[in-house]
Amino acid sequence: MKDATLTPIEPEAVIAALTAPFEPKVAADLRGHRVSGELDLRGRELCGFDLSGSVFDGAVLLDRCTTLGLSWFRGCTFQSQLSAQDSRFGTDLRLDEARINGNLTLSKSEFWGALVLDKARIASTAFLDNMQVLGSLSCADTCFDGPVSLEQTDALGGLWADATHFGSRVTAAGMEIHGRTWLRHVRFGDGSGNPMARLLPQIRRYGYLWN
Repeated sequence: MKDATLTPIEPEAVIAALTAPFEPKVAADLRGHRVSGELDLRGRELCGFDLSGSVFDGAVLLDRCTTLGLSWFRGCTFQSQLSAQDSRFGTDLRLDEARINGNLTLSKSEFWGALVLDKARIASTAFLDNMQVLGSLSCADTCFDGPVSLEQTDALGGLWADATHFGSRVTAAGMEIHGRTWLRHVRFGDGSGNPMARLLPQIRRYGYLWN
């Protein structure tokens, strides 16, 4: 059943709004919409935007894009995949409380602010490898139902993973964390013995560790 409180919008209208010229401290307000098809923004330069509370019926493709302002998808539902591979985000990418029913792909992307996944749920594979996060990589109370790759990712502002749930395999070979590493109350759902002992040795840490 579709949510009657959401405002329907065509992907072309979203593309037009998000590719408008960038203005400092200005963000396109597209909160609470239902986007009816695939949203293809690959290779585009985007202004700041807030799509919080929206539902995306098709894939959202942000590969190789550059975002100069806000990139907010707070509380959104993605019925398919969300892909932003090899992209650059000028401030925070916020996906807190989002529900992603397909893969989440952020491989090789660069974040000049924070990457916020707090309380999100990713139903399939999360490709979070080879990222450069200048702020914090925050996934507090995030539920990863599928495999997670954090290999070769640098988090200069630290890793915040309080009460994060990893329902499947997680790999972090070559990951570097500058600042604090917070892994308290992390849960693993694969039933394996002492999974934390397998995760931590893969990470090179340059700050405090809480686990």
